[in-house]
Amino acid sequence: MSMFGGDNELGNILQEAVKLKSAQMGQKRLTYEKWPFFVQHTLFHGEKDDFKAWRQLPFAEKMEKSDKIKDDGNDLYAKGSYSDAVDKYEEAATMVHYCYSTDPGWRKNNRGIDDDVLVLVVDEGTNEEEKQQYRKLRLACCLNLATCKQKLEKYDEAIVACDVALDLDPDNVKALYRRAEARIRPSSSTAYDLDLAIKDLAKAFSADPKNNMVEKLLKRLRGERKMQRDKDSKTFTGMFERGEVYDKGMENSTAPCQSELEMREVQKRIDDISDNDSLEKRCEDAELLRDLYMRNGKEDEAKELNEKIKAAKTAIKTQSETAPPKLNWTSPTPEMIEDAKKHGLDLTDPLVIEELSRLEREGMPHDEDSLDEGSASTSASRGGATDLPSPEVDWSETVPWLRYIIIFVLIAVAWRLLHAGFLRWLLRFVWRHILRIPQILGLGEDMDDERGSMFAAAYRKIAGLFGGADEDGEL
Repeated sequence: MSMFGGDNELGNILQEAVKLKSAQMGQKRLTYEKWPFFVQHTLFHGEKDDFKAWRQLPFAEKMEKSDKIKDDGNDLYAKGSYSDAVDKYEEAATMVHYCYSTDPGWRKNNRGIDDDVLVLVVDEGTNEEEKQQYRKLRLACCLNLATCKQKLEKYDEAIVACDVALDLDPDNVKALYRRAEARIRPSSSTAYDLDLAIKDLAKAFSADPKNNMVEKLLKRLRGERKMQRDKDSKTFTGMFERGEVYDKGMENSTAPCQSELEMREVQKRIDDISDNDSLEKRCEDAELLRDLYMRNGKEDEAKELNEKIKAAKTAIKTQSETAPPKLNWTSPTPEMIEDAKKHGLDLTDPLVIEELSRLEREGMPHDEDSLDEGSASTSASRGGATDLPSPEVDWSETVPWLRYIIIFVLIAVAWRLLHAGFLRWLLRFVWRHILRIPQILGLGEDMDDERGSMFAAAYRKIAGLFGGADEDGEL
């Protein structure tokens, strides 16, 4: 039994203590959690002696060292070592933009990562030229990180890197293009992600109309969106009694469309969701409302709703991963059959399969001393009598066959001795030599066979003492 298993009082207490500690630690690092992942990692870079020394260098020397590390990252990227390249790009920017803890023992004591002792350093130099060098270095590192994260299929982190790049340069075409790619590449991308990607590409195309890659992807995504909306129009026509889900006139419109009626209908549908509805169905309804928000220019509402949808889908995925796999009793695998034999079950028996399917469907009975209704009805249908639970047998105990064999041999030998007259000889031996009854009664050791047996002679001797018989035994 595991101490942390939660199946005992101590385990429950420990689990609650861990949850409480995690919650407390989470409250202490709220600011830290808001920083991009590569800024968070600079806290650990500062634990290395070489980085500590490099951060103390003059700005020009720090930039020189950063450029060299960035070039090492480019070489690793060219070789296909994307994870190692990510480390180099993060280290390159850690000279001028980093965080550190004022508590030197934060990793060894119980304090850990604490906002109260964290300091964010932004070294932009002392003049405009150095500031531009700072922005250029961070921008290059962010763009390269986004590319590597896409190669590693970590699209959420690629989007974060592009967000920081766009904070440094709001009209950067590469950042807009790569963020759009990162939004649509995951298999889980939605119509909401498609709309955001088109918005990024439209902005990139406005900044660089001659960029063929941007134009090509923008055209393809707009075509996919039009096809999806036409499909949605056919699917949801008549769903709401007062018209279609969205206005066709908003297809190429940038201003919010006047379709509040449809959104109210969808919102009402979501408000009417009950606990009996599946989480998947509720996600589908929420996605419908989110897309309507996006198409009507309500991006803040769409973004907030999209975060809730992501959380719900994460919960669905977690449930599916932790749920025990359902066994197919009607078509058992050879491994299942062999494992069942170890427990005395025959999975080729239809009655056994039926009972196992019933137990999986209805669940095991909670009370071991009573039968559930399903078991009683099944037993009645088979023979009219209720099947009592079989006694538990520990088949792991070995049978003492050798002991039984010895006992059977001894019984057989005793039987043969009895058959050969051994018991009569034994009784005579005890009578004559141990109990010495003949000597006590004055009988001789050897007696004539004509006078009868030893017991008959004893009888006559006793009878003579009372005068009841003569020597011949007559009255």
